[in-house]
Amino acid sequence: MGRWDKLIAWLLGIASSIIYLLTMEPSVSFWDCGEFIATSQGLQVGHPPGAPTYNLLAHCLMLMAGGNIAMLAWWSNALSAIAGGATVGFLYATIVRMTNKRSLASGRPLDVHKWSVSIGAAVGSLCYLFCDTAWFSATESEVYSLATLFAAVMVWAAVVGSPIYICGETPTHNARRWVLLIALIAGLSVGVHLMALLALPAVAVILIGGQWKRFFRGWRTLRLTLAIVFFFAIGFSTYCIVPIRAAAKPEICYGDPSTKKGFASYVKRDQYAKAPLWPRSWRMRQGEEQRYASWRGKGGDVQLLVSYQMGYMYFRYLMWNFCGRFNDRQGFGGLQNGQFITGIPPLDALLVGSVETPPQSIGGTGHNRYYMLPLILGIVGAIHQCRRHRKAFYATLTLFLVGGALLGIYLNHPVYEPRERDYAYILSFYAFAMWIAFGCIWLIEQANAVGRNSQWKSRIAKMLSPTLLIVAALMAWQNWDDHDRSGRYIAHDTAANMLNSCENGAILVTYGDNDTFPLWYAQQVEGIRRDVTVANVNLRGGRHWLDHKLTENGWRHPVYFSNYMRDYYGERFSGRLSLEGMCFRLYPEECDPVGVETFYDKCINGSITWHNPEKTYVDPIGRQFIEYYWRNVLQLASQLTADGDTLRATHVLEVTTEQLPIAILADKMLIRDIARAYKNADRPEQYYKITNILRRRVAEEEKYYQSVRPSLRQYVASNYSLPSDFWND
Repeated sequence: MGRWDKLIAWLLGIASSIIYLLTMEPSVSFWDCGEFIATSQGLQVGHPPGAPTYNLLAHCLMLMAGGNIAMLAWWSNALSAIAGGATVGFLYATIVRMTNKRSLASGRPLDVHKWSVSIGAAVGSLCYLFCDTAWFSATESEVYSLATLFAAVMVWAAVVGSPIYICGETPTHNARRWVLLIALIAGLSVGVHLMALLALPAVAVILIGGQWKRFFRGWRTLRLTLAIVFFFAIGFSTYCIVPIRAAAKPEICYGDPSTKKGFASYVKRDQYAKAPLWPRSWRMRQGEEQRYASWRGKGGDVQLLVSYQMGYMYFRYLMWNFCGRFNDRQGFGGLQNGQFITGIPPLDALLVGSVETPPQSIGGTGHNRYYMLPLILGIVGAIHQCRRHRKAFYATLTLFLVGGALLGIYLNHPVYEPRERDYAYILSFYAFAMWIAFGCIWLIEQANAVGRNSQWKSRIAKMLSPTLLIVAALMAWQNWDDHDRSGRYIAHDTAANMLNSCENGAILVTYGDNDTFPLWYAQQVEGIRRDVTVANVNLRGGRHWLDHKLTENGWRHPVYFSNYMRDYYGERFSGRLSLEGMCFRLYPEECDPVGVETFYDKCINGSITWHNPEKTYVDPIGRQFIEYYWRNVLQLASQLTADGDTLRATHVLEVTTEQLPIAILADKMLIRDIARAYKNADRPEQYYKITNILRRRVAEEEKYYQSVRPSLRQYVASNYSLPSDFWND
């Protein structure tokens, strides 16, 4: 690889990191991010199988905060952004090295080849940079961006260090050094996520190239094998941190991996159910029979595998990244939510029933159209690589299949997943980006071939080359608005507000990831309300633990439930839960449903406060917590109005509206109830203002609904239907 290509690789890596840093969330995100930041900052023991390599690297970066607590999450997130940018640089270098050596060996014209390879590799790398899954993972504290970097480095090292793969030569001592580097990186990657090891089959195809006997010869085999094991063990040694830190009894510590048996159980993830390869409907829970039946059909588990696990849970994600996406709502098999699109009207009419852009209120911000351009380039590139460079094609195909369809077979997805799982298939999308590069190279070479003379050939090729960058620019333009998290503090504010809703020394019982991990971050990293004990009922032992804890506590400490906890367990404590902010306080006997004075005081004294999210992208999970809080506020305002205190009811509504504007809400029923709350509090001007906003939104949604083919409206009506008395006051 020449100096020019090295410079481009570095520039792509730096520019990509900057883009990810600019669009990165400045604080904690939902799902596992809060746990990863907390465990990295305090070098604690996260959920099995742990991520010690990730924790160590994140911890080192967090030292850059220089004691500024508010910047710790930023630096933790920056690890994913920098790793994502570096992955783009290594992708470019891999494509160029893979293509240059082969093409130069075949004697192709150097001037056209240099243009085609450099531009093709740049387009493929940029398409990966801006693809949905890679961009999402690179802007939060999760392991997938770093794991992809480790996989990318292993593939790159295999290409650089394998003369067999490039020219059919005998392996050299230098090639074996690259093998040892790959072994070290593989060992380190285990301490990030096992996903990175999915690159090893492709690495094997590259290194060996079908010539096993020539690669492993005589006595060198044993020596090389021992060296590979040794270097892998060096990388894997980061796992020593798990039993060492577990022995210190940190606040976050899953199980007891400080013992030999506990460590083995921790690494093997014994606490989680293991999906078998068959049957495919292995986790059919009570109440899910109909859901499974709709996917299994007459073909049983075979149809479930093909239609759901391969089609819906893999192919749909591939289309998200290189074809288009209808909206940002999670899909469960419906016609529109989470569906892929193309941007081509006739095809989209078949896929989602309409060719119109949906309103923002039903996920329109996540409506991204690439007009199948990246997909077509990738398919063409795969064919071109297969015809012109068969060994390289086998390696890319191996990475594509092992990181995609074969992984889907192994994961054996249940029909209900709590979130979209596209991040699991990022290596398959990485391989497809390679094919996009080869598709661009083929187009440039074809354009060069149609010229009548050498001067026209050069002109046509040079004119087409920058034009292909439009494909990557299109993906950037379409995806920027729903991947720009800069200025988003919803997870942070949710956690702080939940903790500040509790009295001193309280026990806050939570249920899931999103109402637990951000709280761990707030307490352990920023030191917010460390006097509150956060107890996740599922991690502590479920309903039996809760009953025992309440008996043991004897009401010495106030007990609070999160909204999730109230939704799942609230019926058991009917009449004993009182709303006091973002949480519900549990009393030993019947109580008022709203703690008016406590809740009102928290609203106006700054205990509960929000960064205004109006100018940033609010994803469905963030919107869910905002709408949770708005419903709580409406209960408070309703009680104040019923007590004749319209002044304070108006005050709490205005404070909340200023911090959480109506425009970010999606639930029409909620918006209507807010308008009515203003009316009941004797603020007719606000009532009419919000009602007008609501009428415009309903009109937009109705207009879109009418654009859906009549035969398909029954499948999307739940997004738009309103009760008959919706406008009645």
